Amino acid sequence: MIRTEILVEQVVSDIKQLKQQTNDAVETVEKMKTELREGFQNMHSENALKLEEYKNTIQEWKDRQELKPDVLFLAKDPTTQRPSYNTPIIFGTTMYDMSQSYDNTTGIFTSPLNGTYAFTAQICLNHGNGIFIHYTIVANDQHVTYSHLNDKSHRFCNTAQAFVVLKRGQTAYVASRFSSSSPLSANTDSEWCTFSGILIH
Repeated sequence: MIRTEILVEQVVSDIKQLKQQTNDAVETVEKMKTELREGFQNMHSENALKLEEYKNTIQEWKDRQELKPDVLFLAKDPTTQRPSYNTPIIFGTTMYDMSQSYDNTTGIFTSPLNGTYAFTAQICLNHGNGIFIHYTIVANDQHVTYSHLNDKSHRFCNTAQAFVVLKRGQTAYVASRFSSSSPLSANTDSEWCTFSGILIH
């Protein structure tokens, strides 16, 4: 009888021990599952952040590599031989304008892109004694170059150039500072008054 009781106690003890080991194993598995779940979540979050960074980097690279549209124009034929003081000289005939940025009704070029631009103005004098003109290229409301022509007997042309940095929406034009009566030559087969510009970079 005593042996039976001892045996029963041993079996009960073994069962309790086995149950505890089972519970410990279950807890260990659950802990491992939780750690794996959290690890996967962290990896997913980190990978999502890295993927977003890669996408942004690729987009920045594409933006830098993307070909910019051609910005290039040339206009001629001043609409008046006597431009008003400090106002745009209007070159009324657009020979070409790749970005549709020059307005031949106002004489004003409006930058379609941020960048460095080169502008050139060629002004030709009318014939007559005492004819003269002071003119300037204006970019972003700042005078960036000045030029002066005068001649007592012969017509001739003068060219001024300016390199400027413009933001999108800023403007450039040629303006008369002061002049004699009707200083600008009408365009002929041998000489043109022109205004041109190009996006360099």
